[in-house]
Amino acid sequence: MQPNDNPSTLQLPFSRRGKLLVGVLRWLYRLVAVWKGRQWATPPVEFEENPRYMTRAEVVYLGYKYYFRPPPLPDETTVRHFGEQTLDFTPPGDFRSQSRITLSAGGDLMPYEWINPAATQRLWDETGAFFFGSDLVFANLETPIDTQRPPSLVPEVMLSNMLFNGSAAMFEIFSGRVPGGAFRGKGYDVVSTANNHSLDMGESGIRRTMDFLESRGVAFAGTARNAPERNRFPVLERRGIRVAFLAYTYSLNQFELPASQPWLVNHLRLNAPDCPIDAIVRDAALARQRADVVVVSLHAGFAYQPYPLARTVDLFHRIFEQAGPDIILGGHPHVAQPMEKYVFRDPFSDRMKAGFAVYSLADFVAYDIFVWDRLPLMLKLTIEKGVVGDHSHTQVTGVDVLPVYNWGSKDAKREKQLRFLDLRKTVAQVQRGQRPAFMTDLCEREVMELNRYWQQGFGKVG
Repeated sequence: MQPNDNPSTLQLPFSRRGKLLVGVLRWLYRLVAVWKGRQWATPPVEFEENPRYMTRAEVVYLGYKYYFRPPPLPDETTVRHFGEQTLDFTPPGDFRSQSRITLSAGGDLMPYEWINPAATQRLWDETGAFFFGSDLVFANLETPIDTQRPPSLVPEVMLSNMLFNGSAAMFEIFSGRVPGGAFRGKGYDVVSTANNHSLDMGESGIRRTMDFLESRGVAFAGTARNAPERNRFPVLERRGIRVAFLAYTYSLNQFELPASQPWLVNHLRLNAPDCPIDAIVRDAALARQRADVVVVSLHAGFAYQPYPLARTVDLFHRIFEQAGPDIILGGHPHVAQPMEKYVFRDPFSDRMKAGFAVYSLADFVAYDIFVWDRLPLMLKLTIEKGVVGDHSHTQVTGVDVLPVYNWGSKDAKREKQLRFLDLRKTVAQVQRGQRPAFMTDLCEREVMELNRYWQQGFGKVG
């Protein structure tokens, strides 16, 4: 089945009210499709997906691709390029390894109603050891955590501006430490706090978020309390390998940075055509002075699309070529987008270098009604440091990814339940006629659609 043959199957609201609202929206967008369907087969050329700069027509378009018809696949060249990625990061033949670490990376941590202790008792049972078993663990914290204010959650059906706020209890669930749960994860070493919801609780909210993370011993990238702190990027060392983290966001939704505090959030209009990246180049040069590996987290790209647009691919490639990071971790599209090995000439060493990029890690600890959002990627990279000839050499040497089926109970009359299931294992169980007892026929259709999506976009990796 091609993804647009039956778009209605991609939305699975939970409540009766949600089903009614989505039904009405689909009916309205069916009328819009008669007028705009042909034009919206591809995204508008100047569309940034940035609420502060959206026209009314672009707001309607965003809802159209979410509630009614996701964009079709891009040209065959793009599909083939990503489908043929083998992600071979074998080091040079004369490389002598001296140290090795692993880095786990997950996508967007978001404050959904489902993220509560009762619903997540078994969330991490099957996949937590894989994800939290790395030397460094990273994700994008897509919500403030202002403990002086009540939580503000993602609505089931999104119809207007949303202001998020998580809680300390929710962060424990994000971190693999569900109260009463059997699995206990070590939590995060570092998170990105630069995303389009950074300022949802205002300036005080982002400051309290940074204070909260500091109190938990979690480093953060992409926000700062003052100008000097902005240039003190987190550099974490494990077994002699120093890894720097930088983070940037394409948007702050309807908000703007205070003119007197431009360092509060690293905001660049990354989705605009030919966005200047001078700030990233400058930051990467500073980070490289203190680190063996530079990781850039980009909250950018376009939502609910299985592939990045050409301008996003160009953005990633320009960052590699001009800023020289080793790893780019993409987020914001909410759905998984492909991975890539990109070979370029390093601007610092002038040597050829292989960079790793994932265009979107997808929603992570979250539960959206859009089916493709229920395929988080748990990424694990191996990084090795050693020598080649007479110079030090550090690089990614291995890529492991666990595609996850974010299973949620489907009966609105019963308690909500979430579990992260190994997608490939679950598909094999379904194909043998041995699906888990808690899965319904609807779950089976859902997991097979996610498997189709995974095979389409990740090809040889899967």
